[in-house]
Amino acid sequence: MKKFLVLCLMVLFVGGCGSKDNLTNIDISQASVKLDEKYTNMVDMDDKELSIVYGLDVSLLEEYEIKSSQLMNGNFYAILKVSDKNMDTVRDQMDNLFSVLESQSNLYSPDAVKLIKNHLETEVGNYLIYIVSEDNNAMYEIIKGYIS
Repeated sequence: MKKFLVLCLMVLFVGGCGSKDNLTNIDISQASVKLDEKYTNMVDMDDKELSIVYGLDVSLLEEYEIKSSQLMNGNFYAILKVSDKNMDTVRDQMDNLFSVLESQSNLYSPDAVKLIKNHLETEVGNYLIYIVSEDNNAMYEIIKGYIS
């Protein structure tokens, strides 16, 4: 009986030691395609601009898609796959990115500032998701369709 109990505990312990990365996956490229179908005029943000202007070190990201609207209407999304060790750093850098976006938007669009202030921010496994739109939940629902 003791051997059985020890065996059961070992199975539970080993089974519970998997990484979050194995539990959750997001097909970032397909989610991006669907988001771009619904929200037109979205373009990739340049890595150099992300680094120099917004302070985001994309080398800390394992995989990512970051897009903003060409129409300067505030629409924005970022789906970032980040290792556990870089999660806090990337969160801080994204906070800075939103501060810069808000400052820039103050110059041309008070409506965009409202959207940026009300952005959606969530974590799913090793992914950070950021959304700025008129309907953040609708955009997030699209992304959720690509989570496995």
